[in-house]
Amino acid sequence: MSTATKIEWTEVTWNPTTGCDRISPGCDHCYALTLAKRLKAMGQAKYQRDGDPRTSGPGFGVTVHEDALAEPLRWRTPRKVFVNSMSDISVGVMILKCGSPRVNRHRSRLRRVRQVSRTGAAR
Repeated sequence: MSTATKIEWTEVTWNPTTGCDRISPGCDHCYALTLAKRLKAMGQAKYQRDGDPRTSGPGFGVTVHEDALAEPLRWRTPRKVFVNSMSDISVGVMILKCGSPRVNRHRSRLRRVRQVSRTGAAR
């Protein structure tokens, strides 16, 4: 589910995927990894899958939230969206390309949403 945010440059966040694997020293102070641990402790459903402790952490296992994939299709008004604020966006792209049967059903509709978001009008 997208949520309203206090981030000044966006209106909502949308996390169809969560989690990541640390691959560089730049990941040592990742806000999302720290926040995922807290959200897991609070019982948030999206953050119950643990990642490999060598590369990830509690509540930060790479996960696709299939129920969230079609969410933009229900939006009736344009909005600024921070996509994958709780994962590496390349993880989400790879998962969407590989796809599960449910992802594959939504792929053409999601492509249409992406086109609308880039141009501001449907193609």
